[in-house]
Amino acid sequence: MLLVKRLPGVLYTYRYTVYSTGIVFSTFVYFLFKWNVLCVNLQAWQHVKKMCKLYEDGLAVGSLCAPLCVSRDIHSLTCHSFQAAKEAVFSAEWHNIRLVFKSVPRNIQTIHWYDNGILKYPTEKEFLSTIRAIVKRRLNLTLAYDTAVRLSRLKPSYEEKDKVKRQKEIENLWYLLQNHEYLLSTLFTDKDVFPQLLGTCGPYFAVEYLEPISLGSSLFSTSDSREEWGRRLKYAVQILDLLEELENNFREPFYLCDMRVGHFGFAKDKKKLKFIDLDEVFPRSVIDGLFQQTRGCKKENDCEFLDCRSACNQTSNRCLTTTVNSNFQIVCEKIFLGWRMSNTVIVPGLLMSQHTPSDLASILRQCANPDGMTRKAPDDAIRKRLYNILAEVEQSVNSDSFL
Repeated sequence: MLLVKRLPGVLYTYRYTVYSTGIVFSTFVYFLFKWNVLCVNLQAWQHVKKMCKLYEDGLAVGSLCAPLCVSRDIHSLTCHSFQAAKEAVFSAEWHNIRLVFKSVPRNIQTIHWYDNGILKYPTEKEFLSTIRAIVKRRLNLTLAYDTAVRLSRLKPSYEEKDKVKRQKEIENLWYLLQNHEYLLSTLFTDKDVFPQLLGTCGPYFAVEYLEPISLGSSLFSTSDSREEWGRRLKYAVQILDLLEELENNFREPFYLCDMRVGHFGFAKDKKKLKFIDLDEVFPRSVIDGLFQQTRGCKKENDCEFLDCRSACNQTSNRCLTTTVNSNFQIVCEKIFLGWRMSNTVIVPGLLMSQHTPSDLASILRQCANPDGMTRKAPDDAIRKRLYNILAEVEQSVNSDSFL
C-alpha cells in the first residue's frame, strides 16, 4: 500500500526516464505495425473499406468487388503478419474457399492521358503491345497473341463492349500487371506450381490460400519422433519434385531467390505443394541480366541477389554474367541443412534430425557445397543420388509408421 502511495512521486522524480522509455516503446510498436511484423484484423477491414470506396466511386472493377461490397459473401477477414515488403496481405473466406488478398501500389503513372482536355486511353492494339512489353521486360518472355489477349481482360473469356467500362477495366489491369506476383499467377495458371488467381477488385487481387510447411517446435527440440521425421522426409521429396517442375516445365528454369521453408505451401487437399511468395521468383535469364548490370564488385558477396549468386571476377571487378548456383543448391543449404553462421548450425534444417542416416547427411553436404563451394550448382549425379536416397528413406520410414 505504501508503494502505491509513493508511486506518483517516484514517477515524477524519474519523469524524463519514463517519458523517454514511453517514447521509445511507442516508436518500437509503431514500426512493428508499419513493417507488418505485427498486425490486427482492423487493418484488413480498412483495406476492404478502401476497396469498396473505390468500387462505389466507379474506380474499381473485378469479380470480387460485389461479393466484398454488396452481398458481403466474403467474410472472416484475418490479417497476416511478417509481410514487411507488402502493403496489404490478408485472408478471408468465400463459399468455404479461403483466399489471400494482396494489394498493388497505385503510385505509378496512370495509363490514361489528356489531349486538349479530352481523356484518352490506348487502343486495344496499343494495350496488347504494352502488355507484351511488360512481360518481356520482367520475365524475358515473348507472349503469344492469344495469351496477351487473355491478360488484357479481367475475365479471360469475356470481352467488355461498353467503352466506359472497358476503360475502367484497362485502368485496373494496368495497376495489376505491374505486380510480379499477379503476373506469374495469371500467366502460369496451367502449371499449378504457383498460387491460383481467384479474382480481383481494383488494385487488389486474391489467390488461393496455401498452408505453409510448418515444422513447429520439433525444429528446436533435442529429439523428435519417427512419425515427425517421416513427415519431414515427405516434405523434402515434395520440395524436390517442385524444383524439378520449375526446372523442366517452363521455357527456361525459374529461380527461387528467396528460399524459406515457409514459402512452400499446400493446397486445400494437402496433396500438391506450391511456392507461395513470388516476389523474388524469376527466369534464369532475368537473374543473369541482373548480375550482368552489376558493376564494381570487390568480393563475392557483391554478386548476390538474395539467395541467387554469381561470382566476382577479380581481374575485371565485374560479376560473372551467369548465376552459378541453383535451386537445388539453395534448398540443400538453407532448407535441408539449416541456417549456419561461421560453419556452425544455428537453426537445424528440415532434414537435420537424430534419425538422419549418415549417407543422407553426406549427400546433403555435397549438394549444399559442391566441391566445397556454395557458388556452384550440384551436378546431375548428386541431384539424382539425393532424390533416390530421400525417396528410399521416406518410403521405409513412412511404411514402418503404419505397421
